[in-house]
Amino acid sequence: MDNNELQKIIEENKELKLKLEEERMVKKGEVLMNTDLKTRNEKLELHIETLLKINEEFSDKIAKLRCQLKNIINKT
Repeated sequence: MDNNELQKIIEENKELKLKLEEERMVKKGEVLMNTDLKTRNEKLELHIETLLKINEEFSDKIAKLRCQLKNIINKT
């Protein structure tokens, strides 16, 4: 193996190591992003649950008031 081939192999090795490090950094970034997205999804699920409870509560009250109003209208 001559000196040029050795230099070429050394250069390719450096490039591969650099690419590997870049891929590791990308993966770390993706892991952090996934963690953030999971937290955001959990928060949105909580909002939905809360809004459903509020909606159910007010729907019950509105339904009762509508029944009362219909009864009042029908009596007159």
